[in-house]
Amino acid sequence: MINNNKKEIIIDTAANLFSEFGFHEINMDMIAKKAGIAKGTIYNYFKSKEELYFTINETRLNKLITELERKFNEQILVIDDLRGFVIHVFMFLLKYKDFFLIFQRTRLRKQQFASKSLEEKINRLKEMIANILNEGIKENMFKKLDVCFTADMILGTIYSAVLRNLEKDIHHEKILHEREALFEFIKNAVLISEPKILTLKGKTILITRSIDKSDDVVQYLTSLGADVIVFPTIKLVQPSSFEECDKAIQNLETFDYVIFTSQNAVDWFLKRVDILGKLDILKSKKIISIGKKTSEKLNEHKISVYFMPKISNSENFIDEFRNIIHRDEKVLLPQSRIAREYIQKSLEMLGAVVTRIDVYDVNLPSADDVREQIKIVNEKKIDVVIFTSPSTFDNFIKLMNIHDPNEYFGDKVIAVIGPTTRRHIESKGISVMIEAKDTTFESIIKSIVEYYICKL
Repeated sequence: MINNNKKEIIIDTAANLFSEFGFHEINMDMIAKKAGIAKGTIYNYFKSKEELYFTINETRLNKLITELERKFNEQILVIDDLRGFVIHVFMFLLKYKDFFLIFQRTRLRKQQFASKSLEEKINRLKEMIANILNEGIKENMFKKLDVCFTADMILGTIYSAVLRNLEKDIHHEKILHEREALFEFIKNAVLISEPKILTLKGKTILITRSIDKSDDVVQYLTSLGADVIVFPTIKLVQPSSFEECDKAIQNLETFDYVIFTSQNAVDWFLKRVDILGKLDILKSKKIISIGKKTSEKLNEHKISVYFMPKISNSENFIDEFRNIIHRDEKVLLPQSRIAREYIQKSLEMLGAVVTRIDVYDVNLPSADDVREQIKIVNEKKIDVVIFTSPSTFDNFIKLMNIHDPNEYFGDKVIAVIGPTTRRHIESKGISVMIEAKDTTFESIIKSIVEYYICKL
């Protein structure tokens, strides 16, 4: 039986010895003695010294690549991808210094990588920084550099910075300062010019839904030079009755799947689940989450997500359900009262038995609720208005008492999330200039940035 804890001890001990003395000077007897285990035990996990050596490299590299990919999914701008790559690789290699020193020995001596898998992971690391560079060039943010050469130079610079810190045994506070200096050095080498970063300088952007001023989206817009006005045009309230909702929750064990389409659906549904004491049953169901933010909200409540479509646009992700949800399987779909029936009808066309329940409703805020926002909007020149749904558009018209929408929006850039919102606004004869590629706030912000970069 494999003991993963003992395996880790072997890997850590071997990594320490290989980094200090090199591959050829170390044998299995030395590793066993240092680890305090029998030599034969090592062979239960590794067939040879070579396999152990390359396992160390592969394990650490795989961890690094996985963490980088996760980080990229959280970023909005390519400059943030570059920063994330540089700083994460730098700190990772400092943390696993034994691995780094082994890696350097192999790389600098131009030794052949006996493991094809290891070579692929090293190439993947270079591919990741090359992709960032290509994206930056495409967005007119980075210089038109030789991408292959520049990727090698960036990796070499990071390796040199790590080696410098290891040789000088620099303390933690200094390391934090040096990692920022490292990023600034690399950023200045590839960036066209500093002003390009402030893509939205002088622009006033109006967000027509409730969002915290400390939210990452607001912070990103502000960091790009924008003035952000948050104007909530919808007010979430409980539905007229929870009868159907509670009935579904009481029979939760009869459902195969529960699909959450938004963070709000999660919050409102879980309130009723808690009241009725059915949380454990919910956790036993196959949970499908639409969008990263919805998944994060579920994770906050320690609810595991069984499946999350790659695309969070309802008109596209249904295709991904074909191999997930099968005929006659029962699906519970908690949504707002005004949510479209598209998901329900599409699932039913696939043969699923769908129970759709209202877990919250959407109302128009009172004039008192948004009095301050109305005053600010009337006083400022608005450059961009973000609408996230047809109701945010309709409610904004009502709250601002706009008699001629075509005239009002004539000098403004309209940005929307989702084709449904776009079609609704265009049906009023108003042009939509920007549409998010995905139904997330991160996506609409990236689209707005790209729109203005093209105008620079």
